[in-house]
Amino acid sequence: MTLPDSSFFDLLRSILGTVKTPYNKQTLVKELSEFIVRPEIQETMAAYIDENDRKIIAAIAILAEPVPGELESFFTGEYSYAELQGILLNLEERLIIYRFWDNDLLRLALNPQLENILAPCVADTGVLFPALDRVPLETVENSAKDEVLDGRTLAALFAFLLSNEVQIKEETGKGMAFVFRKKAVEQRKALFPGIDFDAVTGGLFILGLLTEREGRWSTNIVPDDERIAAFKTLTDWDRCKYLAGGIALFLHHGVPVFYQGRSLLKNIVSLIHSLCSVVKDGRVLPEATMIKLVEMFRRQEESSWGFLGELPSTDILLRSVVMAGLFIAVTIEGTACYYPVHSVNSADGPAEKNCPHIAMDSGFSCILYPEISFTDAMDLAAFSSVEETGTTIRFVFSRDSVVRGFDHGHDTIFLGKLLERLSGGRIPDALTWNLNDWEKRWQEVSLHEGVVLVLSGERSYLAKTGPLASMVKRTLGPGVYLLSAGANDAVDALHDAGVDIVARPGSKENVRPATPFLPLEKEDVAGGEPPVSGVTLAFAHSTGNTGDAKTVFPMNGESGDEGEQLESSMEDVKNRFRGALEKMKPKTKQEQEELESRIDRRIVVSESQLIAPSLRYEKLEARFLDYVGKTGLVKQAIISGSLLEIDCLNGEKILGLPESLDKKGGDMILSIQPRGGGETVKRALGKISHIRRIKQSIFEV
Repeated sequence: MTLPDSSFFDLLRSILGTVKTPYNKQTLVKELSEFIVRPEIQETMAAYIDENDRKIIAAIAILAEPVPGELESFFTGEYSYAELQGILLNLEERLIIYRFWDNDLLRLALNPQLENILAPCVADTGVLFPALDRVPLETVENSAKDEVLDGRTLAALFAFLLSNEVQIKEETGKGMAFVFRKKAVEQRKALFPGIDFDAVTGGLFILGLLTEREGRWSTNIVPDDERIAAFKTLTDWDRCKYLAGGIALFLHHGVPVFYQGRSLLKNIVSLIHSLCSVVKDGRVLPEATMIKLVEMFRRQEESSWGFLGELPSTDILLRSVVMAGLFIAVTIEGTACYYPVHSVNSADGPAEKNCPHIAMDSGFSCILYPEISFTDAMDLAAFSSVEETGTTIRFVFSRDSVVRGFDHGHDTIFLGKLLERLSGGRIPDALTWNLNDWEKRWQEVSLHEGVVLVLSGERSYLAKTGPLASMVKRTLGPGVYLLSAGANDAVDALHDAGVDIVARPGSKENVRPATPFLPLEKEDVAGGEPPVSGVTLAFAHSTGNTGDAKTVFPMNGESGDEGEQLESSMEDVKNRFRGALEKMKPKTKQEQEELESRIDRRIVVSESQLIAPSLRYEKLEARFLDYVGKTGLVKQAIISGSLLEIDCLNGEKILGLPESLDKKGGDMILSIQPRGGGETVKRALGKISHIRRIKQSIFEV
């Protein structure tokens, strides 16, 4: 009703034939509505729906009236821009979809008049998400299974970070960066060749597992024991999701993270959780399926209440889930795929009794078996340095690494019991003797850092009172105590104990970095199915009835038999109209070609549309020696602002906006601005084998 008269009548004539005068627009629209709901017309329209149509219809429904750009992102790697626009235009010509303005956004929607025939397509979300049956990973070629960041490798990475000084510095043009000593850089490359070490380190920093400590000359990065303790309590599944979220946020924002970082991290982890939850059966997902899932869940998160910021790109999110060990990038029969590593129900459990999880291969080193839990591997890492990774992961116990473990609050009793349990009682005597010797020497000379409480003789009883007793980390001497809490917490505890005056000579409260991401609330990664737009949302714009959408989310494989049946039914309908056209014998060749084109494009749904129609012939493509046709197409595209897709004789393909057509010598030179950006390209029309105008919509003026 809002179209210009020329476009309005072109649309009506293409469906109803000749429009009689005088006319009334409301009456004509009513006639159109009555025409397309006739049972025989809807039966024909349903027979015309092919596999590509089903995908687009289901996508528009599941994305809840997307803008064209969202649909383009959703089908990245599956349809080119030109292919997608061609399908959308055809669906518009057949009145299956339409466009409407939502404030300043042009959205795509399904025709509510066709709900009866479109509902099965809307419900069949599985057509959007093909999946492959799981196969043994060992049989998959071109997989990166050796680069998976599993629990052992992550513990080895922590052991490396504990053993080597890491600084955080501002690098020109790169922002904040992690800097290692030259020797450590070389060692890191040798130990972790298949891992983006900076990205993983950044993700750990974002999660707060690594924190800043001001040194005399620089700012160092050190592990945060409290947050690591919380991290160790997570299941393998959840731990990898957190890590993937941290890596994605680091790759997206870098360091430092903005103030909304915690909220944004929760959105990212929620998205990753939704992505992982749809592969419960462990099926392998082609790359196109993964992209569509990410785009769908991104839209879901961005529309959630209270969302702030900007989610990482699809490419970053896919890289992050691979880096974190949730998926392995594989190639199956030439198709890029993502192989799920964990199952939803996987969890760390206690090591089985009398079942070795490490092998002491020398007096001061051990090999970690794949069965070892992440918690045990991290406890070993606290006392050791990493010497080998890959198929075999080896930790080494040295004086410096063991002393480091003592500094972090452990002792030989803890380490001895750990080694006893994991090795099945096979601890070398030499290691036991050295552990005791190193601890004795560690206790003889010590430096303490933290909040020190000094109580005079008559006030020493306060150290045993409820508020303070849990804060006393160590008694350094008579009335001198090292506390595990901050100064402000200690002051509050003293006030609760009845002390009204607390001396704090020369105190400066340390400020902890504003990245307290762990532990997050349990509901952030709690179980449950990811919410997916259901059938009723598909027609919400026109009907205003959203209802309670049912979650329908099957993962389909190929369905060749069904596709062949659809194709056969469609050809039967086309042949019926071709036979009718032969009997009618159109007056001109141009009229014949236009009607044949409309049958091929599945616009003709009734023989009445073939009788004395008022046609507007519109040429959309030209080939090879059709010089006049190519010239006319370019001029039409320049006037209408349409994109052109050109194929050159040398195999080059260009999609862009034409700027001018100039005569030079004996040929016409086309100047075209590529859609992806870059400098204007000039090509001679004579060197172009095929040229096609990309019409955006049937509603173009």
